Amino acid sequence: MQYTTTRGSETRVDFRTALLSGLAEDGGLFVPASLPQFSPQEIASWSWLPFDELAWRVIAPFVGDTLDEPTLRALVSDSYRGFAHRAIAPLQQIGHNEWIMQLFHGPTRSSKDFAAQLQARLIRHFLGQNCERVMWVGASNGDTAVAAIDALRHCPTARLLALYPQAGTPADRAAVMRGADSGSVSCVAVNGSFDDCQSLVTRLLREWPCPALIPISFNSTNWVGVLAQIVFYFHAALQLGGGTRPVGFSIPTASFAEIYAGFIAQKMGLPINQIIVSTNRNDALHRFIHCNRYSRVSTSRTLSPAMDFSLFSNLERFVWELYERDGEATRALMEHFEACGELSIGNRQWLQARMLFDSYAVDDASIREEITTLFQQTGSAVDPHTATGAFAGRLHRRNIGAPIVTLGQFAPEKSAPLLAELGAWQGAMPAYAVATPDGPLLAEDDLTGLHGVLTALQAAR
Repeated sequence: MQYTTTRGSETRVDFRTALLSGLAEDGGLFVPASLPQFSPQEIASWSWLPFDELAWRVIAPFVGDTLDEPTLRALVSDSYRGFAHRAIAPLQQIGHNEWIMQLFHGPTRSSKDFAAQLQARLIRHFLGQNCERVMWVGASNGDTAVAAIDALRHCPTARLLALYPQAGTPADRAAVMRGADSGSVSCVAVNGSFDDCQSLVTRLLREWPCPALIPISFNSTNWVGVLAQIVFYFHAALQLGGGTRPVGFSIPTASFAEIYAGFIAQKMGLPINQIIVSTNRNDALHRFIHCNRYSRVSTSRTLSPAMDFSLFSNLERFVWELYERDGEATRALMEHFEACGELSIGNRQWLQARMLFDSYAVDDASIREEITTLFQQTGSAVDPHTATGAFAGRLHRRNIGAPIVTLGQFAPEKSAPLLAELGAWQGAMPAYAVATPDGPLLAEDDLTGLHGVLTALQAAR
């Protein structure tokens, strides 16, 4: 398996190189030069497999010969060892042919654990003692950075730099990040939005100032962030129809990686009959799909904070696919977006996107109603992100005879105060970490200040 980039270079690299990167040298994202294809018979034959064995079957073609089979099997299996449910990603029924796939049984109780745990183990395997040269870099509005901090235990000599918005990051996640600050970890608050944090990280990776360190993105700009999530779709389809029955998915937009992973799974041969992009009132993706107008806009704070942003890095990978893997066309579009903050694609490509995806924007009032209704009618407590997906899935499913699966990305206890307020929580209130005093606050466009933080983190070791 070789990887190329979304921006037109002739680069060809192996899986190891794609993993150990922030961005490609041309500023694009690494993507597989070709996709593995599975026949319906082959997929159906996996219906009896446990999650870790299924994950190995799906992931192995993307790794190619950079890892031998026993090593990759062991690394994949070990990535799920800390999950609290033996099914890893169990499916919970909430209505007629309506399901939630619980992706929150990992060590930090979010779906971000799947990629973080796998990525840390792969880095450690490939670099060994040289992990001390690794700087894991990314932006987060909470859960992605917390998952990376936990996963760092499996790559202990690496360092981590995380940016997060001062306003809009849940207090318990911010407390975990600030409490993790050490000689190996620096979590820096930014006086801006998640979009500002992501823009700073992108600029940092493109103008990397520390040649002695290897920058590796812990966001889903790194291919492993997508790869780990392709497995979700195979798992759900096999559980609900043996891999032969069409299945639909409703995906809360905590990133575009989950959506793109579903699109890739479909191209690999999985019978997915619908993908619903479920946004909150920060509806940049919904407007892109419905109106062919994608733009960076000011975001507002909602009940579902992991979805409060408008920049989706993996949209570039999808645009590359829509343009039939034309890197030069993708480069022109993305450079225009970076310069102007707006993007529209060709009419033919937009019509194709409309055929691939449905979308719906859910307001806070509907989210509250969905949380309350689900609890009253099923006894199930769900967080507001999952409620967004469940509401959109019920409203916009194309076929009531086919299962519709919502990706449940965050454990309900992470939203326990809201659920308790709505009468949808019966358990004890979680004991959240006490926030430590705020550290330095970085301006939203202060790349020089970010260089200083990076230099200090390098010197601390």
